[in-house]
Amino acid sequence: MKKKICFLTTGDITTIATMKRALGMANPLADLGWEVSIIAMDCAENRERAGIECGPEVAVYYYKPANMNGEVEQKIMLLKKIRPDYIYFCSFGFRNWIRKGALGFNPQMVIEHSELQSGIPDNKGLKKIMAHFIESLSVVYADKLICASRYLETFYRKKSKQFMRRRMSVLYSPYAYSTEVIDAPKLHLDELRAKYAGRTVLIYMGTMTRNYGLFTMIDAIKAAVKTTPAIKLLLLGRGRHLDEAKAYVTANGLDEYIEFLGYAPETMLSSYFELADAFISPLNDTVQDWARCPSKIYMYIPFHKPVFTCNIGEPKEIFGDEGYYFDNNQPGSLADLITGLVRQQLERVPLDVTAHSWTTRSREFSNWILQKEPMYA
Repeated sequence: MKKKICFLTTGDITTIATMKRALGMANPLADLGWEVSIIAMDCAENRERAGIECGPEVAVYYYKPANMNGEVEQKIMLLKKIRPDYIYFCSFGFRNWIRKGALGFNPQMVIEHSELQSGIPDNKGLKKIMAHFIESLSVVYADKLICASRYLETFYRKKSKQFMRRRMSVLYSPYAYSTEVIDAPKLHLDELRAKYAGRTVLIYMGTMTRNYGLFTMIDAIKAAVKTTPAIKLLLLGRGRHLDEAKAYVTANGLDEYIEFLGYAPETMLSSYFELADAFISPLNDTVQDWARCPSKIYMYIPFHKPVFTCNIGEPKEIFGDEGYYFDNNQPGSLADLITGLVRQQLERVPLDVTAHSWTTRSREFSNWILQKEPMYA
């Protein structure tokens, strides 16, 4: 009998990125002999992504949007139906806190951490207290932990010892890229190439906020166009500083060089990524950014274009000392990279792209989970 794993997710994939792990690993794990299921919120975005990325061997179960207790109860009912050997918590919180005694069977609990909520400066007072509580609870509750950054791996190994769980198994496993997205038909590529002909195109995809480098990118373009004006920065996403950024762009006469495109449909991503001459992924030298795993970078790297990022955390793990790095507090350092790109002065950064595929991550995960037991019972 095959070993069964169920990925437990929460929310809408357009706002909660942790579901990407479930979608990315589902097919490769099925190919390795696992029986794979996913529990996800019923919404158009989740159904679209699951339809694109999940093969026929992956079972996807949907729960209706509800309050916290309603969501948990629906998940318990679905888990009783599926009865997996392993429950994989793509994020751990009160909406994913399943009472073990309510299940009626005894699965292994695998919890993933992809960011450190207690390290986010905006989480103050009760939010910060609850973040510490959830982080500690996960160590007590879980049988195994997955950490999507080196910082988190170190943090949770230390926390496990504090809670007398020295033998807790912890796997370092960052995000990866999905071949389904890369290989998707590039239906809009010709149209985009015609629209941006003669321009060097840079793409940022993510949240439009100051702390994610939004105004650093704008100021870098402002500096770069003085010497290399054939530039277009495409900003894909939404965020609380979007309107402020649009006003700033207009006030500085940069509308010709910067476009705000909002949320890009999944069906257009492969076209945009193929169009791009480079990608931008700003990070700050803070606990929050050392701890988090910037999932977009792994979507960019299989397109073999430069990724302008910062020499901390997971980019440092990916690119080592050879990356295209800038200081997120110094727009001029990003402007220098952009100018170098336009003038074709950048040296190629060597990278083994296959090391960052979901196929590789899934094989590593399967070997880690099953090292003391066979795939088939």
